[in-house]
Amino acid sequence: TIATRPVVAPVTRPGAAGPPARRGELDLLRALVVVGLVFFHTAVIFGAGEFPVKAAAENRVATAFLAFGATWGMPLLFVIAGTGTWYSLRSRGAAAFARERLRRLGVPLLVGLLTLVPLQAYLGLRRAGDAGSLAGFYARFWDVRPSLGFPFLLRAAPGTGLFETGHLWFLVCLLGFSLLLLPGLALLGRPPGSRLLEWLAGLLARPGAVLLLAVPLAAVEAALGSEVGHGAWNRGSYALLLAYGYLLAADARIGEALRRQWRPAMALGLLLFAAAGPLFAAAAAHGDPFTDGQPLGVAFRAVKGVDGWLWVVAILGLARSRAARRAGAAARPGRLGAYASQAVLPFYLLHEPVIVVVACLVLPWRIGAGGQYLLISLASLAATWLLYDLGVRRTRPSRFLFGMKPTRPTRRTSS
Repeated sequence: TIATRPVVAPVTRPGAAGPPARRGELDLLRALVVVGLVFFHTAVIFGAGEFPVKAAAENRVATAFLAFGATWGMPLLFVIAGTGTWYSLRSRGAAAFARERLRRLGVPLLVGLLTLVPLQAYLGLRRAGDAGSLAGFYARFWDVRPSLGFPFLLRAAPGTGLFETGHLWFLVCLLGFSLLLLPGLALLGRPPGSRLLEWLAGLLARPGAVLLLAVPLAAVEAALGSEVGHGAWNRGSYALLLAYGYLLAADARIGEALRRQWRPAMALGLLLFAAAGPLFAAAAAHGDPFTDGQPLGVAFRAVKGVDGWLWVVAILGLARSRAARRAGAAARPGRLGAYASQAVLPFYLLHEPVIVVVACLVLPWRIGAGGQYLLISLASLAATWLLYDLGVRRTRPSRFLFGMKPTRPTRRTSS
């Protein structure tokens, strides 16, 4: 259980005996964000941004919704994944962790690239008027070349290739950066690393210090630019956020700092988000705010980097504050929580192809954009859940292909 008052715990190195209790509110947040992606990616159809199918006109309300969600959604998921890395390394060594990541992320990534992403790309081209055959499209899709842009090891052949990772770029980054950071995280489990973590935890536990973790993010975004196709953040920022998540889980003092700072973080986050809109508009008048080196574009990306971290602190701190009021917040989740936690990865894999299929059916209907949005998002949510519940979670082969743990055999008791 979690005490209702601050608990100061020493850094616990990976590999220590006995797995720690996972924090239930983090699993719940992760599930809520992934479900929210149905509404987010449906909004991309009507707002700014790339998607396999698009509405005829851009809706500014949808674009504002997308801007807000992009500010914190993916950063939050990477931070939660980083905390999961700490919990995982507590109960297994580095080699076992790498094997588990390759099985739980690499296998569904391969399945998705072979089936789901080509399907949604093909449907998008068909709706745009490309009457080519599926077989011909698939051959062009896999016309690829090696890439040095880690962690993306393949790219479409120049001129003819159609390869893309689609929404699975998240899995590419999560798998690639998890393995890249693994040696450093393993070193943190040894005595010198544990002392470094303790020093960092003491530093970040000071009033307002946890907010300073926004500075490296802002520097990466300002200097290297943001990648619109990858959640409007630089991939280097995702590596930082993974490391931040590991750090947050390693010492209870940092979690308590989040709990204490969530109100000022949210207030500052709201102010910076309000300021980012006009700054983006001014930067867009002179170039691309996400990539160019113009002062206004650099300033916008720096503000976005700070704002994204403020929202992560606010959301995690608020969740921890509410969890601390309930007994057993760190205990294992109930049946619904366990179900949602297992569904996260398959749901993420399935949701975007489902949205594309539903959108292709609904967009020709002569109803308003608001009605189309509601129909597409709600129907996609229901269809994705049905595909997961009836088509993925009930058999061992499908669970393996979608990155789920195998079911445990039911124990029989003699009467």
